[in-house]
Amino acid sequence: MSDGSGPAKPKTSSNKTKPRFVNLIRPGRLDVEFLFEAVKGLRFGFGGNAVSPTTNQQEIPNTFVGVCLAVPRDEAATRQTLELVEELGIKAVRVDFSESYTADALMPLLQGLKEAGVGVLLHLVQPLQQAKQMPAADAVDAWSGFVKTSLNTFADYIEAVEIGTTINRAKWAGYRLPSFIAAWQAAYPLVKQSGFPLVGPNVTDFEPQYNAGVLGMLKRRKCLPDIHSNNMFAERAIEPEALDRKILGESFKHLHGYDLIRKLRLVASIAGRNGVTSNWSTCAFWTLPRIQRILASSEEQMADYLTRYYILCASAGSFERFYWGPLVSGREGLLDDGTGLPEDRTIRDVVAYYRELPGESSQWRRRAAFQAFKTIQSMLPGARYIQRLCGQDGLEVHAFEKGDKRFHVVWTKNGALARSTDIYSKADLDAVESVYSRDGQLLPKSPEYFSESPVYLEWDRSNSIEILPAAATVPQAIAARPGAGYRYFNYNTDVWCGVVRAGSREQADRFIEKLKPDAITSVSSETSLRNARNAIWTVDDPLTEGDLLVVKKPARIAWHKRILDRRKPSKALRSWNGTSELMRRGIETPKVVAYFEHQDSTQQLDNWFICEHANTRLSVRSFFIPFAKGKETVEGFTFEAFSEQLVEFIRAVHWKGVYFRDLSGGNVLVRIGDDKRLVFSLIDTARARFANQRFSRSKRIADMKRLVHKLNPERQKYVMEAYLGKEGAKFTAYQRFTFKMYALKARLKRIKRKARKKIVG
Repeated sequence: MSDGSGPAKPKTSSNKTKPRFVNLIRPGRLDVEFLFEAVKGLRFGFGGNAVSPTTNQQEIPNTFVGVCLAVPRDEAATRQTLELVEELGIKAVRVDFSESYTADALMPLLQGLKEAGVGVLLHLVQPLQQAKQMPAADAVDAWSGFVKTSLNTFADYIEAVEIGTTINRAKWAGYRLPSFIAAWQAAYPLVKQSGFPLVGPNVTDFEPQYNAGVLGMLKRRKCLPDIHSNNMFAERAIEPEALDRKILGESFKHLHGYDLIRKLRLVASIAGRNGVTSNWSTCAFWTLPRIQRILASSEEQMADYLTRYYILCASAGSFERFYWGPLVSGREGLLDDGTGLPEDRTIRDVVAYYRELPGESSQWRRRAAFQAFKTIQSMLPGARYIQRLCGQDGLEVHAFEKGDKRFHVVWTKNGALARSTDIYSKADLDAVESVYSRDGQLLPKSPEYFSESPVYLEWDRSNSIEILPAAATVPQAIAARPGAGYRYFNYNTDVWCGVVRAGSREQADRFIEKLKPDAITSVSSETSLRNARNAIWTVDDPLTEGDLLVVKKPARIAWHKRILDRRKPSKALRSWNGTSELMRRGIETPKVVAYFEHQDSTQQLDNWFICEHANTRLSVRSFFIPFAKGKETVEGFTFEAFSEQLVEFIRAVHWKGVYFRDLSGGNVLVRIGDDKRLVFSLIDTARARFANQRFSRSKRIADMKRLVHKLNPERQKYVMEAYLGKEGAKFTAYQRFTFKMYALKARLKRIKRKARKKIVG
């Protein structure tokens, strides 16, 4: 799993021989039976509308939201875990247990949970090596003895038992098809005799062929579970609402239409056709390293995803319970375990077997996801899901009723904004009684813009609330998290529109009064930074005395661009979007402040982009030009020392899914920080392209051509070998030739520009 700072590690040869649940090369009798049941049980409905409004109308039980626990290390961890469970208000937990621990280690936790009225799903886990030895008689006997002893020991403290451990991940659990069937058949009569509901078989993620195949085989053997379990992850789709790109790939995902809601319903229908009517998702989460591959603020993003995930799960109405897992973990817990993020850990460490509550309990730290989870638990149990009022084009609105209140949960897809006045009438907005943030914080009023972080709006139940027919996200606009203490505010007149980032509506109004299109200071020789295709100048920050802001406005647009770009966002909005995308990815850039544009899109020169001032006079060009002239050091840095830090920054930019397309030396600003560390930041962002994965090497090299253009061929080679060497590649002769052709093209362009100026003069 890559952490986003470099290329993913190549797969080792051992991956080619990893154990498989089903042997497709030399299938045996059980393999053939499994394949038959899988084909028979799968009834896909590709091509349907996966985002159509849904209705459920069921009251959500108080056990709908659960969390995964493990054996505590000591008495202090047990005590703190019980306090956290009480604070969260949850009434359902899942606890993993295996022969690795004694019953005495777990018993104090179970006793405390029983006293608190919390139901415990006991997940009995067969050790990996024992699972690999199944169905040998000794392994079966050991497993049967463990199950029997556990049931007798914990009978007074549990509500159900889960058997099965990520059975479709043979490398994680150690099961092949014969070994799993043997483990299940050994445990089945023992659990049934105990009188506890049997939960299983614990399929991980969305691989319905395993649900259909295994349940079909268990039905034949008359040993079906009472409750069907599936770890219903949505992480691989990146966003909870997104269509699953792993089914047919990114390019064809719209052909099948499978989002989280539809996947839940398909898996539940497979269970129902086999005679199992109850379904639980016993583990799901987003890992921080997966989020960090592209996005910054990973803990905030995890909290957003958690809330959005649970609301979507409530809307599906096909599963009765969803456990978040785990409570404490460095990579995916509601609490950070305080031990850091070890590079050698994989996702299977807590999915297949959540062995122990890690770290010292005194070092546990609450993440944003903890508060988001607490809020979900306070809002959903006892509520009745009414309808998915909007679920397309990046805007989600879900309606609930609870007691004498009606509430909506509203959010957008990642990076989008939606004006509240585009979703609700003024009368409905005025009738809102309470507004809560994702974390349950009471807000003074409805936000002017909804974003990827969900918001709860609450009305009296007597009010009939409808969303407007034109409800949608702001077209073509992208927004980063505004930052602590900031929000986005709307500017809209008959002539102008725009967005301002400020701390309050009062601050936004003060800003608009000073820098709105009709009042903004014109360019002067003292404030001008550039005056070519774009006019760029500085203005005083009306909110912070002594600070400067930078304004960018198109000065001229070529006739062919006026035609080709007529359907594109204005240049100001493109600059806002590019800068916002860099902010979303945690890449240094002067932060957005505002953009304004004419309501008439044909007025292509009437738009402004305003951002913070970078407060530096240095750029990469300031270093490369002196180096090209033979200087040994610039600002105290040798060429090699400067290039090393520059390459590190550019690789981080590229690995965050950025293809900048205008990576000239002047667009990479430089600030000298502490300990001689250079701080790089990007400006002139309007042409950049962004994706959820890094772009091809050819595109990244095209970026580098612009960056090193001022250097001589030897130093260009040095920088490129440093860049490409990090991914095990070489700077080839063909690539060096393309750099020479780019230099020739740039030279001809300069000649052409000088000739045009001479003729005009």
